[in-house]
Amino acid sequence: SFVGTAPPSDEEWNAEFARVVEMMASSPSSSNARGSAPVLFRTEFSSVPSAERLAEWLAVKWAPAILRSYDIAGTRVGARPVYATQTGEEGTKIEIVWQELVDFQSVTSGKMIIEVDENGMTAMRGGGDAKQGYGGVSNKPLPGEDILVRRLADAASQAVEKGLAVKPKLAKKEVAAMKPVTTVVAEEVAAAPTPPVAAESSGPGPRGAGARRSSERSRGSRKRTTRKPSSQSDADKKA
Repeated sequence: SFVGTAPPSDEEWNAEFARVVEMMASSPSSSNARGSAPVLFRTEFSSVPSAERLAEWLAVKWAPAILRSYDIAGTRVGARPVYATQTGEEGTKIEIVWQELVDFQSVTSGKMIIEVDENGMTAMRGGGDAKQGYGGVSNKPLPGEDILVRRLADAASQAVEKGLAVKPKLAKKEVAAMKPVTTVVAEEVAAAPTPPVAAESSGPGPRGAGARRSSERSRGSRKRTTRKPSSQSDADKKA
């Protein structure tokens, strides 16, 4: 996959197809016929300041931590990766050794060989001890091999963070200039006047139906008169 939303160019497609053809050529079925080891993992860097230092970190720091993990150390039956060593004349190769218990004796049944160069690192499957009948390269993946391959991708990013390798630079793609977008503004349409809304009726009756009073009626106020006490009641009060 490529970073970004722009589609790959023709040159990038050709490079990817060439890489796939090379990977297929190094598959277990074809590699055993040629006598070479199948490629399990490959990553590229912009540069590696010191291939020997990167290989030493993989053999001394990275590999022992992975081999002590539960996914690898929890294997109880069959072969499993046991240890890693730094080999090669320049110290740029790492061998992760698989061992298996046969007749109460440890037998080297396979290897993973990691080669570090100035442009990246490559992991391949190797054979075991030829004297004990394990000299050929296995056509099937070794136990726990998939775990190591996945962890190698993490090791590549860790190497960049630690300054042991330089991250590859992505080619900048030219983005086509965006054409100016013209917008058409529609003319505003004058809103039609809304008719007056009649007041809602408050209740039944002629006024509620819309009838109006012909003339205003005069309303008077009734005078309040004080009642004079009778003569008999005054006499009773005096008595």
